[in-house]
Amino acid sequence: MTQEAYNIGSLIVYVISAVIALIMLGVAISQLSKLRIQVQEAVKSNRISELGTFLEVENQIKNSRRELTKASLNVLTLKDKGRQDELDSASLYLDECIENYLNGLDRLCFCIIKEYFDNDDMKIEYRHVINDAVEKNPTYFQQASKHRNIKKIHEKWADS
Repeated sequence: MTQEAYNIGSLIVYVISAVIALIMLGVAISQLSKLRIQVQEAVKSNRISELGTFLEVENQIKNSRRELTKASLNVLTLKDKGRQDELDSASLYLDECIENYLNGLDRLCFCIIKEYFDNDDMKIEYRHVINDAVEKNPTYFQQASKHRNIKKIHEKWADS
């Protein structure tokens, strides 16, 4: 084989290699484009899931708050009527409603601490709710409180 034939053969191999490389580059770009679309869909799906979780937690808090209001009004009514036996059971139910409400807030605060929900958005929406819960129920937020997440968020938001 002469040098010229060898050079032509090498050139043909290089051209074929370059064409194959360009085809592979096109395939890679196409795959990356599809991957980008899949990632965007996953992010969108995650946001929807986040919103669903948030709405569920918010609904639990709202329902607990509604029950708490009913129980509080019942206790006030029974105090006015002077029915001590009914007042005792109504007071126990009120304590249970307070506990349920604070548990819901504690779950929300847990989600904020773990960054499942955006801290700044939640601060705007729930700062006053957390402050009211802590200020109106000081016995639930003493040293050995079960509601540590509420305490953490309350302290964090109080400093900012």
